[in-house]
Amino acid sequence: MNLNLNGTVARRWIRIAAWSMVFVLCALKFCYLSADFPNYSMWMIDQAKFTDEGWWANAAVRHLLTGNWYLAGDYNPAVALPVWPLLLGALFHFTGVSIVAARTLNVAISIATLGVVFALVRRYTSGDSEAPALVAVLLLAASPFAFVFNRLAILDTLVVFEFCLLMLVASYASAKRLWLLAAPAMLVTTMMLTKTTAAVLVPAAFWIAWSAMGRGLAGLVRALLAIVVFPVLLVKGYAALVSALGYGTDFRYFFNVNTLSEIEWRRTLDTFAEFFRDCFWTDRVLYPTVLVILLLTVVWKRKLWSNPLFTASWIALAAQAVFIFSRQDDFAPRYYLAMLVPLILVVTLTFGELIAHSRKTSALLLLAISASFVLNVWMIGQFLTHRDYDFYNAGNSIRNIIRGHPEQKALILGVSGNQLSLMTGIPSINDGYGTEAMAEKVARYQPGWYVAWNDVVLKDQDFLAGYQLEKMASYPAFDDDGRVALTLYKMIHK
Repeated sequence: MNLNLNGTVARRWIRIAAWSMVFVLCALKFCYLSADFPNYSMWMIDQAKFTDEGWWANAAVRHLLTGNWYLAGDYNPAVALPVWPLLLGALFHFTGVSIVAARTLNVAISIATLGVVFALVRRYTSGDSEAPALVAVLLLAASPFAFVFNRLAILDTLVVFEFCLLMLVASYASAKRLWLLAAPAMLVTTMMLTKTTAAVLVPAAFWIAWSAMGRGLAGLVRALLAIVVFPVLLVKGYAALVSALGYGTDFRYFFNVNTLSEIEWRRTLDTFAEFFRDCFWTDRVLYPTVLVILLLTVVWKRKLWSNPLFTASWIALAAQAVFIFSRQDDFAPRYYLAMLVPLILVVTLTFGELIAHSRKTSALLLLAISASFVLNVWMIGQFLTHRDYDFYNAGNSIRNIIRGHPEQKALILGVSGNQLSLMTGIPSINDGYGTEAMAEKVARYQPGWYVAWNDVVLKDQDFLAGYQLEKMASYPAFDDDGRVALTLYKMIHK
């Protein structure tokens, strides 16, 4: 009796300690949000740290600064992907244009994801134990990979939340409750209008929905209608609407510039080798652990494949792997973020199965989980104690310089211009993308300032031919050789 009582008390204190760690790790995500993306990290090559936040926010920023979210001839990704700009627009209504506010929203979404993941794992683990679900939440909260990208105002964090919520909602699909299929249809549509590449995660949600309905023929038809057919019709309807409103050129342009290049099959082995190496970006311990789990569940614990969430997680991993492989030379670390939750789900569902049927083997897996947690928390601590503000401070200085020259038009031109708009509250136009030729766009909007990384090669920038560029300031910023210094120029008509 005393042994049982002591065991119950111990489990209670372990649960309290685990939830306390989750709470602390969540709170730490809100700290120092103005800090730059960590220099010299595993993910240093990701260009989202100086472009993507501004690109995806530019409609919301522009609307607050100028009263119009759309700028003819410029890059207007909100036409194709309106969900994140709408959320930011609502937020900026209360906070004003603020990169910290935008990042705070993403952090809040990442924390909401923890709750969804907990509910999802509890739904697909047997018995009364919440240990696997709690381990899943703890691993996700402690992931330094999630930590650094959740603290950027980019689309991937929202997509991961929507995907997890979609799987949870799809798990309640039933032939007796057909009205529940409307929710997955709307969630898939929302995912597609958040980031088009979220489509690769849809097959995993389809598997969950079909399994919830018994995997019969009738369930197959219903799942296809809810997860595939209706969302496709809704997205096509949205495309027809924006075209009718006069934004068809921008909608088509977005997909044209993001079209995948043709795969070079002769480089297949090199691409696979690079992919398997880069998967360490997700987690240095859990990634190889998952490969071992794959081998073991094929030859030993095959029962795990009867768990719909376990199979769906592998479907998501495989689908995202195919997408990344198709990118070939564009192995951006943020593309792997969608793999993190499925990877953690595989580990924790396996852990739950081993606890029930193979305690000795579960101890080995718990050792790997513990090693991952300790290493990851240490890395997060390093990020928080060794912070850089070079890019953030450069933005503040640029804002002060521009406001100190009222004779110059307060409009920034540059590939990181949208990012600076989010940081400074000064409007910008993009010098890399747009439906209008750059020379025409520059002539139409007459920007007063040009920003470039390192030096400007004038022969490659013919749209600047009518201007004399007066160098105003140069700022050290990032660890990338191509992004060492951010330089500000005053544009003076010749």
